[in-house]
Amino acid sequence: MIYLIGDVQGCCDALEQLLLKLDFSPSRDQLFVLGDLVNRGPKSLAVLERLMRWGASARCVLGNHDLHLLAVA
Repeated sequence: MIYLIGDVQGCCDALEQLLLKLDFSPSRDQLFVLGDLVNRGPKSLAVLERLMRWGASARCVLGNHDLHLLAVA
């Protein structure tokens, strides 16, 4: 199954709850995160680490908050 999710905003716990409801499995499914992976939520780093662990099963399009983080870094 292919899932599209936008504006995670660093909310790793909410992302995890959503993916549990969807029964997402990186070995079986594809996840496309459509911008703003980081920002408002308390766990931006955890979001990035989780998505990186899933390798090719998780693909990301950068949003303005993500680009700002890269520019600052």
